[in-house]
Amino acid sequence: MAKIKINGKEIEAEEGRNLVDVAKENGFEIPHYCYHPGLSIAGQCRMCVVEQEGNPKLQVACNMRCSEGLSVVTNSPKVEQVVQANLEFHLINHPIDCPICDQAGECGLQDYYMKHGKYDSQMREHKVLKEKAVDLGDKIVLDKERCILCSRCVRFTNEVSKTGDLAIFNRGDRSVIGTIDDRAMTGNYQVNTVDICPVGALTSKDFRFEQRVWFLDSNESVCSGCSKGCNVYVHHKNEKHIYRLKPRYNKDINEWWMCDEGRLTYKDSNYDRRVTASQLRNIEMPAEEALQVWASDLKTLLAMEQSDEIGVWLTAHETNESLDAILKLFKKEFQIQKFFGPDAAQIKKEDAPADGFLLRTDRYPNTHGFLTKLQEFGVTLRGIKDLEDQTHKGNITHLIVIAPEGEKNADELQNLSLRLRPDLFVVVLSPSLSACQLFPQGLWLPSLTHYEKTGTIFNHAGVKQTLSAGLKMFKEAHSLEFWMDGLHRVYRKPLESKQDSKMEMRQ
Repeated sequence: MAKIKINGKEIEAEEGRNLVDVAKENGFEIPHYCYHPGLSIAGQCRMCVVEQEGNPKLQVACNMRCSEGLSVVTNSPKVEQVVQANLEFHLINHPIDCPICDQAGECGLQDYYMKHGKYDSQMREHKVLKEKAVDLGDKIVLDKERCILCSRCVRFTNEVSKTGDLAIFNRGDRSVIGTIDDRAMTGNYQVNTVDICPVGALTSKDFRFEQRVWFLDSNESVCSGCSKGCNVYVHHKNEKHIYRLKPRYNKDINEWWMCDEGRLTYKDSNYDRRVTASQLRNIEMPAEEALQVWASDLKTLLAMEQSDEIGVWLTAHETNESLDAILKLFKKEFQIQKFFGPDAAQIKKEDAPADGFLLRTDRYPNTHGFLTKLQEFGVTLRGIKDLEDQTHKGNITHLIVIAPEGEKNADELQNLSLRLRPDLFVVVLSPSLSACQLFPQGLWLPSLTHYEKTGTIFNHAGVKQTLSAGLKMFKEAHSLEFWMDGLHRVYRKPLESKQDSKMEMRQ
């Protein structure tokens, strides 16, 4: 550790760390645009100037490493004057289009202007006009007028995504960001350039003009797209609609980045893809009544010691806490032996990087935890072909399908639904409307999506991570723990005579 001084305050800092980061961690903001901790040093914006003891000239903090005896001042009149002048330089040609800019509310230019702005500008020249709404491909739109040439996006495509899509062309006030030979941007990490753009020059087509950022709340979660488990922020409005996911820094998992495929997984949480109420044969009913229907059918089979006629479809999409609740009830309490699902052991064995960076071939977020829970409860998982065969032959008369959101299991469940006998009683616990619609005669119980859950999962490397979003977008959607507790409670009640008629549904 090195002892340094910032504005006269003595601080212990790790030797060699960047001064901008150390200052921020200790409550000293050094304004900057081009610096990003995940990229190389450019020193282009000149906003991060500081006075260094023993050096007559101002120095840029982004290129300064902490070392024993380093002493800097970040708030002197001399520093403030240069910051103001440099900020004015950045604003010479910048358009005043804040009311229509997606970056409004999280824009570095706005924030620094309010703190350091030189309100009596010396500039009298007309602004240089550049192209607006330039299409860079299927995900990104560029507004060249807003760009301050910080080069973050260029360095990202060269150093991180390795696609080399972007470069700075021309000189002076004609300099612009653009793609090489006007080719469309490529790769699975394009939207990271939007995250790191400090001024709204790069915008995401998916989020563009969808919502003002100051209307959004932010909760923490983990991406559901694969076994990597990238840490994310879930940006939603009043827990009613999720608008985007943004990467959350985790040094050991994803650092500052996430893939574009993972960003779109939030769409499965919103209204158009969700089951929003319990239903039996397309007739809505209260959750308590749905539990009574389910418990009645189970009680009939278990009373006749026919637990071998009950099958459960389960995947590695669920949290460890949900798996605990499911297996404690079905395996320990009800003594169900027939559990089916994708071959998690084989999936984990074959898991590998899918694109050389973050995305992995295992598209389940908790395969490691799933296998651990199966072993803990002594469950042997059978495949989809076995389930199809047993349901078709009538060996299983009560099927419980716990289906994840999205396209996971879509093909398997569709093939299964085509082979079901008409007398099979199916209970589907899922947030996904498309999964439930495969079983139109079944009992649908709406559950929470991944980005609404609280709980824990393990990524491919066995790192335990916490989901803490805690959203509830629809009143009648509940966690799997809620449904398991409710089923156990209703099952333990004496069978009331008014439920007898519901047993006729099995006929």
